Amino acid sequence: MYTILNINIDDRVLEFPANDELIKLAIGKSNKNNKQSISNDKGQTLSYGKDNAEYINSLIQLNHFIKRYYTFFNYAKLYDNAKQNNEESVTDKFKKIALANKPRLADVDDKYIKNDLILDLFKQQSAKVK
Repeated sequence: MYTILNINIDDRVLEFPANDELIKLAIGKSNKNNKQSISNDKGQTLSYGKDNAEYINSLIQLNHFIKRYYTFFNYAKLYDNAKQNNEESVTDKFKKIALANKPRLADVDDKYIKNDLILDLFKQQSAKVK
């Protein structure tokens, strides 16, 4: 699987999709007693003041969501890369596959919809294939 998302945790980068145990290990090595905050690339705080267990669970849900809808995320990323590189011969094909595999929010499990990390990633990727 190709990397869909990188998240910086202290001085390390965690690539998604990932193994759930790897997520637990990466977070477990960070500040165990402090509250965690998560921000997106634009600096917007997506979650604030989560303890380590909540932080780990949010990232594991994000990981499962990426795995569940991997085809959408992968082709949205391929489309965006091809578009940036002016590879017109494949952009339409990648966009069509991404849109065909885009999850409808009505079909998505509520636990995913309530996770700000997932909603932010979904919005970013959806905006790319409009």
